[in-house]
Amino acid sequence: MEAMRRILVTILLAALATTAVGSYVQARRISADTDPGWVTDAGPPEVVVTTPLLSVRRTPSWLSGPVIEARLYERVSEVSQLPSAPPQTCMAVYRNGEAVLLDQADAPMVPSSLMKIVTAAVILETAGSEATFSTEAFVRAADLTAASGGVLTGDVFLVGRGDPVLSTLSYIGRFEEPTAYTDFTDLAVQAAASLRDRGVSRVEGSVLADESRFPEAERDYSGQIVQPVNQPIWKPSYVNSNQVGPLSALLLNDGYVSFPASADYASRRQNVRATDPALHAAEVLDGLIEARGIAVSAPAGKGTAPARSELFSLGSVESPPMAEIVARMLRFSDNTTAEMLLKDIGRRFHGSARATAVADVHDVLGRLLGLPTAGIVIADGSGLSLHNRLTCDLIAQLLLRAGPDSPLARGLAVVGESGTLRDCEAEPPPSDEADTAAAGDIDALTGETAGGAVWAKTGTLNDVSAIAGVTTARNGDVITFSLIANREGLIFDLGTCNELQRGVISAAAGHPYGPSSADADLHPLAARTPIVDTGASGDADQ
Repeated sequence: MEAMRRILVTILLAALATTAVGSYVQARRISADTDPGWVTDAGPPEVVVTTPLLSVRRTPSWLSGPVIEARLYERVSEVSQLPSAPPQTCMAVYRNGEAVLLDQADAPMVPSSLMKIVTAAVILETAGSEATFSTEAFVRAADLTAASGGVLTGDVFLVGRGDPVLSTLSYIGRFEEPTAYTDFTDLAVQAAASLRDRGVSRVEGSVLADESRFPEAERDYSGQIVQPVNQPIWKPSYVNSNQVGPLSALLLNDGYVSFPASADYASRRQNVRATDPALHAAEVLDGLIEARGIAVSAPAGKGTAPARSELFSLGSVESPPMAEIVARMLRFSDNTTAEMLLKDIGRRFHGSARATAVADVHDVLGRLLGLPTAGIVIADGSGLSLHNRLTCDLIAQLLLRAGPDSPLARGLAVVGESGTLRDCEAEPPPSDEADTAAAGDIDALTGETAGGAVWAKTGTLNDVSAIAGVTTARNGDVITFSLIANREGLIFDLGTCNELQRGVISAAAGHPYGPSSADADLHPLAARTPIVDTGASGDADQ
């Protein structure tokens, strides 16, 4: 590597010298309009060349490309060689779709929350970025026709269709950042207005919840066994600590009946799970309708709505588009939304049971997307399961296939700005780079502006630290990266926002690099712009 670097630097110097001579001659040449074909002494040139003589910008792309890629390789390989990186660490880095570093990139690893990238890619592929979920309230058309004296004798059916972000304003208002949601209160407003417009002020019946779109038994996966290891899919602690809410096709406020004023991670344990989330949603609708002047005589309950042809719609609410729901899942590492989307994938193919859904995801990755799935194991949609297995290259390939401007990439958290990446500081540059940075920053060296945002997703479990993402560099190069490290108790040694995660983000964000610090006397290395990184926590997937 050292010999190659020296050869490239020698060629670079020769090319720059040739360019410099040409620039000097051209600067002293009289205009061809006044003295065609002749070179005369015109005195000092009037135009000052502002690009530094030894700037990478002056180097032909065929020459600078390998140098730039060699510098990127150096930086990312430094991360994989850190003492804190366990032997079970995979890494995949691509520049414009071409592999820069593939280190155990095909080795199956426990991915933790990087599983959400797979879930997001598959739901976007199968449903589309504009797909929405609807939640609707009905009465029997015959009951409405027979209503008299302001009384409708019959039930109101609340039908859930798997919307993972159905929320009341009090629940969604707890989030510090804008978060995609469907306004459940608006459904109550519509239903009450529709009944009132038809002369109904009292319902002699109940609000009945219909959650039949998904299997009622699968509230979570702590009691389900995965084969051939014959172990639970989830640790019971994930449920007890509210890492994920109860799952239902009719889910309100992530399935919580009460919650603290703050939605931060530390407050999750204070959430109170609904024993029956669909029934809870029906009870809330009952209360909201009554608060708007429509009396309901019987307590809320559960039931299956009649055929659509027998029903009259009182109102419906549509979720935000799928791209926004995916962004909520990725940006905030929303485990409940991930599992709801997994069920929806299964529902779109064969059914919505977990086993069916994970088989469908595997099939989409291999058959529809044409990606290698050898060694891949999918146990859930969120990455909470320790039985999941993904490769670094599979994750990188999903991001590459989508592209940096896709809903998948733009749904990730922005380093230093949003979601789980908002508060994590960047890895500082090595001391030798800091010493040479005084000679000029990256803008002076390349003549270009700073690079764009880094979009990334982290994953953290007790035994896992992971990160994957994409950035478009200041020279237009697209850098795509993924890293997964597995070792028992890893997170207790590294902590969250650790040097592995910070290192790979800083390496990607610093591209394109100028000449190395070994040649600082001729090629001052630019200072890297500080970049921020990811957050995570304990044995809860981030």
